[in-house]
Amino acid sequence: MNKQFTIPSDTYSYSDVVRFCVLNEKAKYKGKGVPFTAILPSGPLPFGILQNPYLFVGVKVVLKDETILALYVSKEKMMVDTNQYIKDRMDAEKIKEVIKDMCEI
Repeated sequence: MNKQFTIPSDTYSYSDVVRFCVLNEKAKYKGKGVPFTAILPSGPLPFGILQNPYLFVGVKVVLKDETILALYVSKEKMMVDTNQYIKDRMDAEKIKEVIKDMCEI
């Protein structure tokens, strides 16, 4: 059975997925270049380390051909440890579990 998933850009086969993870992408880099190359930690940030610590939560999916897909959960940029951040991280973890179950990785 060829299990597939669809995102706005195209349809992909779960059998092509080689790895995936939940990440935080710096807001100012979303949509600019390869997804999830500018990431932020999921825990508290040291004071003063960033002037603009806004981010988007998503799931990074890497395919066999090294294509990187970004499944963004966050609709708006946010900061770590806000209620919306916690909800988006939980939603992203659920998506990750679905992918894990479908890929049998």
